[in-house]
Amino acid sequence: MLTAPLRVAMIHLSELRLDSRVQRQARALAERGDEVDLVGIGERETVRVGAGTMRVHPVDAAKAHGGAGSYVRGYANFTARALARVAALDRSRRFDVVQAHNMPDLLVAAALVPRLRGVPLILDVHDTFPELFATKFARPPRDPLARLLRWEERLSAALATRVLVVTEQARRRLHSRGVGVGSTEVVMNSPDERLFGEPRDALLLPAEGPLRLLYHGGLAERFGVRTLIEAFGLLRERLPRLRLRICGSGEPAERERLTALAREIDRERIEVAPAPVPFAQIPAELAGAHIGVVPTLHDRFTELLLPVKLLEYVHMGMPVVCSRLPCIADYLGERELRTFTAGDPADLAAAIAALCADPVAAQRRAAQAQSAIAPLAWERQRERYLGVVDELAGMATQLTVPGSVSG
Repeated sequence: MLTAPLRVAMIHLSELRLDSRVQRQARALAERGDEVDLVGIGERETVRVGAGTMRVHPVDAAKAHGGAGSYVRGYANFTARALARVAALDRSRRFDVVQAHNMPDLLVAAALVPRLRGVPLILDVHDTFPELFATKFARPPRDPLARLLRWEERLSAALATRVLVVTEQARRRLHSRGVGVGSTEVVMNSPDERLFGEPRDALLLPAEGPLRLLYHGGLAERFGVRTLIEAFGLLRERLPRLRLRICGSGEPAERERLTALAREIDRERIEVAPAPVPFAQIPAELAGAHIGVVPTLHDRFTELLLPVKLLEYVHMGMPVVCSRLPCIADYLGERELRTFTAGDPADLAAAIAALCADPVAAQRRAAQAQSAIAPLAWERQRERYLGVVDELAGMATQLTVPGSVSG
């Protein structure tokens, strides 16, 4: 049994204030007294959480954007700089566990120095990288770069002691190509009750005043925000009470395109936040909304997703309109959600209208959704995650205890 606080490094090409999964796991460690050093991008800061500490060590690198070549160069630049930073931190005070949060998977290379002396390494697969890259840049499965990324994924998983994924469906996809077999654990993206509070009672839509739709998440094309804005345009005359707020993160060009479309369709009733909303402010955004929308498009990447925004809407008691996608359907169906055909603005508009037309049925769906996801609660995921960290740290300790027997 571990008694002393652990020192854990997390490597992530993201800003802590915007990355909910990194925040959630780092807070879980710090709350119980561990020290977490986060090597990413953003602002330097030290945060006391519970009995522990989270320290952000920003690397002088920008998040990758642009074409495929720009992404590869950006990833390589960050990985090299993160490797130097992790090595320096490890020399000053040795880490017990290192965790690399993809993308890319090859961020595990930034943990090379502590890994060479036997420190356990976790590869946390937020997104399956080969599928994401192929869909983002329209690469066919047999494209040389797509094949290279599958090799990169396999190598990265082989360097890691343990692989974490966000859904059982993602684990099956990795295993189907021989990645992480026997070393993979599922730790899902569930709302942290320490930030969101206890699950809110299922919401009854107001009979008067504005009906507020909310989308918060990525702004990339695959997340279907354009479909949502176009659907709103089809409802302008039919449901004048509707308001739509979009809080998202993505490349500046994506935000500009969506903002221009929103102004063209209804500049008074559609609001696109001018900048990413920090994760700490998301609970307040949800508390002020009535209906959550998940308009994700369908491709080989998104079919593996159970969006965290969906679980957050459900946690907050909001009725949800959601694309029909395979992974989501494994957890929540028409009894719990009002679903529509992914990428179809007319079907999305019809689903929103149907939800608003029957507030009692909408409230019933929201309550049933909360019951359905109760087994996925963060408290359970938290214990699973901490169990993995403690198991790996314990294994490393046994290997370094004088007189211990290994092999």
